[in-house]
Amino acid sequence: MLITIALYHYLKKIPLTLFFVYILVLPFAKGKGIDILLLDKKFVLKNAIFNIDYLFPIYFSSIYLGLFYFYQIRQRLFFEKTPINLTKETVISIFSFLMLIFVGAISATSAYFYWPVFLSVIQLLLLLFVFLMPFFGFFKKTDFKQFNQIIMSSILFQCFWLILQTLNKGLLKKDIEVFLPGFEFGVHSTENFDLMRLPGTFFESSILGTFLITNLAVILYSLAKTKNSNHRESKLMIFTVLIGYLSLLLTGSRAIYLVSILLLLFFAKLKGWLTKNGINSFLSALKSNLYFAPLLIIGAILISPYLINRVGSSNKLFTKEGSATYRLQLNNFAFRLAEKSPFIGVGLNLSPYYFATSFPQEDYFVDPAHPHNILIQLLAETGVFGQASFTLFLYFIFRPALQKTKNFNQFHLAALFFFICAQIYPIFINHMEIISYLFVYLGLAAWSNSKHYV
Repeated sequence: MLITIALYHYLKKIPLTLFFVYILVLPFAKGKGIDILLLDKKFVLKNAIFNIDYLFPIYFSSIYLGLFYFYQIRQRLFFEKTPINLTKETVISIFSFLMLIFVGAISATSAYFYWPVFLSVIQLLLLLFVFLMPFFGFFKKTDFKQFNQIIMSSILFQCFWLILQTLNKGLLKKDIEVFLPGFEFGVHSTENFDLMRLPGTFFESSILGTFLITNLAVILYSLAKTKNSNHRESKLMIFTVLIGYLSLLLTGSRAIYLVSILLLLFFAKLKGWLTKNGINSFLSALKSNLYFAPLLIIGAILISPYLINRVGSSNKLFTKEGSATYRLQLNNFAFRLAEKSPFIGVGLNLSPYYFATSFPQEDYFVDPAHPHNILIQLLAETGVFGQASFTLFLYFIFRPALQKTKNFNQFHLAALFFFICAQIYPIFINHMEIISYLFVYLGLAAWSNSKHYV
């Protein structure tokens, strides 16, 4: 509440304040929810780690999403009616997402558990509301500076919280933290059981890594477009990026390590450092920011034992209990579920239940979880119609940027890198606190395609 009052005092705009506070509180998966047990783990023939259940979350961020739309409805009923400008591509994207919602609703009629599927459809509808937030006329290009500040503050908070957890060798046991059942102190790595992977305020360290990658993409893009590297705001962005990358190493996610390198290469391309003459520009930028060298060196020295330990276990990725084998098996069984129900799938959020009950005699993974790939999960749970609808939704948002590279901006980049992470981790509506970021940035990307961005 204090943050809301302080931001409003600074911005003097209610909808912009609510939008920014919504983004600030998204990482905190605290609140209430509707929890439906689908299958107790003691009835799973394999060694399940968790009960197979479904949670419809009502987090703290849901309050601000509701307040935002309450304000918009009130304004349109009693005061001014700001026009909502939608491009042709945005209209097609919305229609495509509505088709996904429709397919999900249809699958609820034939699913073994219809309530989880029905509530999952409501979650999709809520994500559509998140996507539409920027189109209500309150967000302007002049607000980008404040937007970057909000993102940087969120990144830095998570980074310093992670550092405190690392020094504590476990969760800090504060109310803002969440944890998976049975993992109150943190999650141990499969291939490095002596290695603790800590999550910030998220459920799992890979979700934290996805959060950092997505939001660092915004800051790196803005930094690449900033001409004066000695400006105070530029220095703050560089500091945020350095702390963010050091924290990425502490997530212990090797896939995130690779994605973060890809993001740095994209940044170098934006800066022109990958050209023949780019080396001089790179050296000049390095020289003008040498005061950050001690921070980078000290951080690298402190983190290097953890990093070496984690990367050193990469030879176990494709062993019988390796994480790569686990992902491949999940995807394989997801394709087999899709073969049984190719058009509308088995039902949203029901893939873990079917993994546990449809293949009991086969030698497979320990924990029947969601597929670690958003497109494969959609294929299994909503069939080819649902997956195609979501693919079209994404395509028409990115289409203007694909046609003209000048239309590509920080929001497209953030959404793109989230989507890359979503091909590796199970981050769909089973984790509303992180998938909402994808729809925030997709909404901003679609908004930026319209004429009022130029």
